Amino acid sequence: MRLDGMGIGFGAAMLALALAAGPVLAQGTTDNAPASPPAAATPPAASPPATTPPAGAPGAPAAGPFVFASPPSAQANRIYSVNVRTGEVSACQFERPEGSLVGVTRCFRTDASAGPREPGPYDVVSTRYSGETGIFRVNAQTGQMSVCYVRDMPKDGGGVEPAVVCTAPSR
Repeated sequence: MRLDGMGIGFGAAMLALALAAGPVLAQGTTDNAPASPPAAATPPAASPPATTPPAGAPGAPAAGPFVFASPPSAQANRIYSVNVRTGEVSACQFERPEGSLVGVTRCFRTDASAGPREPGPYDVVSTRYSGETGIFRVNAQTGQMSVCYVRDMPKDGGGVEPAVVCTAPSR
């Protein structure tokens, strides 16, 4: 596999490896999972330090778990994630700056439209439309859907900046 622009890009190769590993389950379980952890299981991690803001507090990391999907476009070098509890959507892609031997993961700013929604069971769905570069954020309980994608949005002070945006939920 060549990674020099003449074959499969590094990001596409990593995506192929991730997809080959099978679907990501929001609940973190499988049908053949053991009923209890093995006796030699690692003890749970220690509680975070008291300086970490509680989940949901401003500046706190979003509580997981997450599900991931890529759009069907062969031209889209992007992965979307959806927090299954809050519906918050984010997106990242692989880039290799000109003249650089090593690539970078570029994650996009999240617009308020892609931010947390009413709590519920959220998932991400990709269409089969080959030109599509976005995904659907779906609420499995209400049936509401939003299309989420990366778009250049105006910046304060002028110019534009790419950001993850979503349409209003509809059903």
